[in-house]
Amino acid sequence: MTTPPAAPEPSPVIPASPQTTTAPARTPTATPQPESKEPAVQFVWTVEPGVCFEDAAIPNILRLEDGRFRLYYGGPGGILSAISQDGLSFTKEAGVRVSGGNDPAPVRLKDGRIRMYYKVATGSGGPGQAVHRIFSAISKDGLSFQDEGIRIDSQKTPDDGWASVPEAILLPDGKVRIYYVSDGADVGHGIVSAISEDGLNFTREGPVLPGFVDPAVIRLPSGEYLMLAVALPTPKVRPIGATPGIYSFTSKDGINFTNRQLVLAGDGNIDPAIIEIETGTYRVYYWNAMDKPSVIRSINGKLTSSATP
Repeated sequence: MTTPPAAPEPSPVIPASPQTTTAPARTPTATPQPESKEPAVQFVWTVEPGVCFEDAAIPNILRLEDGRFRLYYGGPGGILSAISQDGLSFTKEAGVRVSGGNDPAPVRLKDGRIRMYYKVATGSGGPGQAVHRIFSAISKDGLSFQDEGIRIDSQKTPDDGWASVPEAILLPDGKVRIYYVSDGADVGHGIVSAISEDGLNFTREGPVLPGFVDPAVIRLPSGEYLMLAVALPTPKVRPIGATPGIYSFTSKDGINFTNRQLVLAGDGNIDPAIIEIETGTYRVYYWNAMDKPSVIRSINGKLTSSATP
């Protein structure tokens, strides 16, 4: 999560070193496309009442094989977790999952293990004030994790010391793609991607969404990718017409995202995490940086159309 600068209020709307390489740079689009009038994928989003979990921030979510939901989140000491039967009411689980880490991004591997990608920072503050790197840890049960070391060293890649807020997805061919926030010259400040054959050694692919942060990604039944991201105008990049809030985008290849739609307006609504709760129905967890103490809330999305235009 990166603290956004002040912006106009919108109208309410409902331990081994990595072998990181860099692919040939793509020419970044200056700004993502504006909201589509005839989107290929359409959702109806509804804010769910109440609070899912208190004294927690920076959520990510995993559906267990027994149908329960495990919420990973940032808290005292690192990455913590909570468990739920219905995905709405959570009970804290004892212990720390990953010490010293934040911004959890779990992914279930084909062998059933859980790999957690996460951010480690050298201090507080934004780009130029601290260095953010991405690490990973592995677990058989989703509770006890073993450190695997650094995955993306932002001081050895074009990210200019800032590789933060990772999101991971297992692709149909078994590869792992990480989306993360970079401060690299090719993106300004925004979301880039990196891909790996083994989930450990990544090749940086380049810019995905300049001017947006906090990616959350899921693959839809159509095979398209849905990304949620937060509008964060910066001196480097200012997305056209994107007031503060959480937006959705779609892509056929997981790299070129278009069809921008406002999901939840509001300054400070950040760090979305998405999961399918039943066919065509999705839940997004998020928190608001201005809540004191922080709480995790949710919105519900119904997929109403996935026709190709």
